Amino acid sequence: MEQTREKIYSGWTQKDLIARILELEGKQDKIKVIHPKKPKRKFDPSLYATRHIALRIAYLGANYTGFEYHANSPSPTNTIEEHIFKALLKARLVPNNGVEGEEETVLGWPGDEVAEYSKCGRTDAGVSAFGQVIGVRVRSNRPLPKKPTDDVAEEDDEGEKEKTEFDDEKDELPYLQVLNRLLPKDIRVLAWCPHPPPAFSARFNCQKRHYRYFFTNPAVATSPNSTVGRLDIDKMREAAKLYIGDHDFRNFCKLDASKQITRFDRIIHHADIAELPQSSPHNSPKVYYFELHGSAFLWHQVRHMIAILFLVAQGLEQPGLVTEMLDISKNPRKPMYEMADDRALVLWDCVFPDGMLQWLYTRGAGLEGRNEILDDVWSIWHKSKIDEILTGGLMKIISTNGNPTSDPTLQSTSLMLGLGQFSVTTQAMGVTEKKAKGKSQILIEGGHEPLFRGTYIPVLERKRMESIETINARYVEKKGDWQENRKKREVKRKVADISETVRTSESL
Repeated sequence: MEQTREKIYSGWTQKDLIARILELEGKQDKIKVIHPKKPKRKFDPSLYATRHIALRIAYLGANYTGFEYHANSPSPTNTIEEHIFKALLKARLVPNNGVEGEEETVLGWPGDEVAEYSKCGRTDAGVSAFGQVIGVRVRSNRPLPKKPTDDVAEEDDEGEKEKTEFDDEKDELPYLQVLNRLLPKDIRVLAWCPHPPPAFSARFNCQKRHYRYFFTNPAVATSPNSTVGRLDIDKMREAAKLYIGDHDFRNFCKLDASKQITRFDRIIHHADIAELPQSSPHNSPKVYYFELHGSAFLWHQVRHMIAILFLVAQGLEQPGLVTEMLDISKNPRKPMYEMADDRALVLWDCVFPDGMLQWLYTRGAGLEGRNEILDDVWSIWHKSKIDEILTGGLMKIISTNGNPTSDPTLQSTSLMLGLGQFSVTTQAMGVTEKKAKGKSQILIEGGHEPLFRGTYIPVLERKRMESIETINARYVEKKGDWQENRKKREVKRKVADISETVRTSESL
């Protein structure tokens, strides 16, 4: 083959040979050389000091299936906690569980006990939080304690100056910067606490949890002469006050039989309806929020509580309904009713004893600084603001039959829309009423659109759920006692760990 090529090239002119060389060199330049990736250096947590810290986290929940990660879930999840775990693992702030190939995925999470992990609130799908708190043990820049040999060497070296004391703020790893770089923009770490108390638990050390549920009044697009979607705020406030105190809230929650809960007493410290100050046009719908402070909450409790307040505000129920539903001697079984929508609910704050957590919010002008966090959130707000302007303009076009400067001689009135008072013809009125044709009742439940239902049935006259005892007993009969099952799983895991240790020692 080589002799054949030699014969071919021997007959070429110098010009042809140079052209051939240039052609081959051009092809060589286009060849992409792929260098083998260097294997990632394995993270050895024993080489680093660790510390238990608390993190203050905020997130917008619309894009997530809730806060809590469920390791045994049969279907894929997209939870806030999952993203936090992955960020901690990728930054090597916590050790992975040793599963090959899963070092930086959520499957590599070492477990809550190993990471000394705790969380304050467990918000549901769609729910946001501006004051969530977690505790976790992470890698630290603090030097490891010196070995005895190191101390001797230091004493022998008279010229070596004593090291300055470790500064928690200046010398420590920039936790906020590291995590915010790895987290989605709608999940932000706002601050960290370097010295939570010993055995700190974000769940059990929390004294109060503050929630806010936002809504508009009117709750739907409506005309001034219509009562549809208009809420009686005074009655709503009167009913909210009745939640205050130590009560059994079994009629205001969703039961999780797997937890086998038998006590539903919760303390509500504060419940009220407040108006949100805003600089919108005079006739724009007012924005209010349900302010709720409690020591702890049951599953979906807040959304059930605000759902009852919406019924009272629409005049479908009286404020006294709250008192009746809190009286378990009269109503031991929960009536069936729909809870409020999730999007407007925010875990506003988690309150701890005074002085327990000293938060560090900023450090320099890096990604962890307040300005950088504001820039990230600004981009989300700006998109939402533009969407508001565009949809508001579209509503104006629709409300004026496609002509914002419609003929003033037409019979007109005003329609309450997001951009204020618009002049509209009577033909454009009563849109919501027309949608409800064939349905005698419109229900407000905090979502973007009202619910359309048939004849309204008072809550206390509705079908009741089975008793708590019956529901719990059926679950145990079908699935077994979850506490016993957990103990069995724990024993099985410990046996497996011991067996693995024995096999490792024998191989050595």
